[in-house]
Parts: sequence; structure tokens; C-alpha cells
Amino acid sequence: MNRGFTLLETVVTIGILGMLFLVGLQANTIFQNVLAGRGARQVESVLGLASMRARSGVQGTDWGVYFAYDDVTRKALQAVIFSGSSYAARDASRDIVFPLGRDLTFPTVAFSGVAPSSLSDHEITFTFLSGATSQYGSMTIASYASSTQIDVSPSGIAVRN
Repeated sequence: MNRGFTLLETVVTIGILGMLFLVGLQANTIFQNVLAGRGARQVESVLGLASMRARSGVQGTDWGVYFAYDDVTRKALQAVIFSGSSYAARDASRDIVFPLGRDLTFPTVAFSGVAPSSLSDHEITFTFLSGATSQYGSMTIASYASSTQIDVSPSGIAVRN
């Protein structure tokens, strides 16, 4: 009695394993796209929350967002919504910290308004009651193979493109 696998059994097994690999690869790609979209929505929400707090007059001050990221690798660390005219002059007791996804990067951040940008602008501030900003501009958020741009208008409205 021969014990072993026939060529047909081997081919069928390899075919099934190949199909399982392709399904797993597709699921991984979909998962990465979902995570990339979530990161961009989170950044857009943080900008919107800071603008809304300024428009609503919360605490009677300007509100802003400071994006903590490495200037070399562009890897995002966190976003901090702060109360005050700048991150340096803020009231740290009012900080609201949002950790950002570990695979999120900011290839470009240009929040300088009409002034020249170094593409490493870390903060944007929204004016008390109007929500307007002189630091309007855009930022690119990348995660895995996907990237999204968020534009902030002079009126302080953040829109994902």
C-alpha cells in the first residue's frame, strides 16, 4: 500500500493556500485604508473642535491645536487642543490631548497664512468668538499607502480633500 500525496492533491492544496493568501492580503489592504481614513477624520475633528471652542467663547480665550510630530521622520505623536493665543503662552491646565495613530505621518504641514511656510508648522490658533485664523493653510496626513489633505480656510473651517 502506497502512502503519500498524489500530484492532484498537492496542486489542489497549493491552490487553496494561494487563494487564502490572496483573501488575507486583500483584507489587510482594506484594513489599512480604513485606518488611514480614520486618522484623517481624527485630525479634521480636532481642528473642528478647537475652532468650535473659539467660536463658542469657551473660557473667554482663543483656542488652537498643536500637532506634536518629529520634524525629521514626520511621524505624528499627538494633537493638543490648547487655550490661549499660542501653544507657548497657553494655559496648560486646559489642554486636551489626543494621541494619534502610530502609523500616521504629516508629510507637509503649512499653517502660515500668507507668510512663507517651512512646511513644519506645528500649531494653528483660532480667534475668540469668530473662529477665524491668520494661520490658515493645509496639511497632508499619510498612513500606509494612503494620503489625505486637510485645508483650513481663513475663516477657520477645516475641510478634508
